[in-house]
Amino acid sequence: MRFERLRPESGIAISAVLMILAALSMIAAAGKGDAALQWAQVRNARDYADAVGLAETGMARALAAQSFRLDSSESGRYCRTQSRCVQWTVRHMETTAVPPGLEQGAGPQRALHFEVNAEARAGRHARAAAALGFVMVASGSPTDPAANEIVVCGDQDGCPQNAAKPPVRRYWREAAE
Repeated sequence: MRFERLRPESGIAISAVLMILAALSMIAAAGKGDAALQWAQVRNARDYADAVGLAETGMARALAAQSFRLDSSESGRYCRTQSRCVQWTVRHMETTAVPPGLEQGAGPQRALHFEVNAEARAGRHARAAAALGFVMVASGSPTDPAANEIVVCGDQDGCPQNAAKPPVRRYWREAAE
């Protein structure tokens, strides 16, 4: 049996391989942290988009009402899941003359101005608040005493006296966190 002696330079290859593996391990660890940050950013962007969408859903549900109160505000709530909810409030702001371009039909008309405020939450941190102003055209002059409730009616002939045309959007404001 014959034995060979190891030469001192034969350990250089092993140490070079170990250094390369250590460098690759550090790069992989840094990449893992970056990937986790990117996933968190994606989750936050999705939650923010959901919150804005929920706020818009609340606005649409508020505008779909068959009647609106003039003497008090009305509120509503909708939850898609337990952590994704929107709450809205509709309130009458003022009664004025009909703005130019919204006149309809003959006779005296008035504009009933309303505002919807919606606040939506999605996930743990995403929140979106939005305000939508709309106007409804009703018969009568702006100085006439108004009923406490205005019914929405699109039909010309079958509408009650305290009815108004469907809402027309006037402005939109949004704030998100």
